[in-house]
Amino acid sequence: MEVDDILETMLAALKGELSEGYDTISAFAERQGRFLAKRAARLAKERADGYLKDDDDFFDYLIGNLQRDTASLAQNIANLTILTIEKAWNAVAAALWGGIRAIMSAAGIPAGLIPAIPAAPSS
Repeated sequence: MEVDDILETMLAALKGELSEGYDTISAFAERQGRFLAKRAARLAKERADGYLKDDDDFFDYLIGNLQRDTASLAQNIANLTILTIEKAWNAVAAALWGGIRAIMSAAGIPAGLIPAIPAAPSS
């Protein structure tokens, strides 16, 4: 393996993971965000001139649910992002350590002396 081979493998793996991860995150955020936006608009309309106009307790209850669901969406997006970062690490590390391992193996270095692919660092 040469430097360009290692780099090419690493960038291809990284591109695949980030593209897939972003697609997953953006599709989820758009779908769930649309539901929350519809609820928010409906709540505002009903509060302005509908059945919630004079019902403070029920309005507060529904706003509290919207707040909880909004926080849940943000947490889920953060979790998906963390998984995408971990997949990106794994893709890069596999390419780099794969190159190291290939070069050392080709040089006849015993398998026990060749470094294993490291686990993702913890934040």
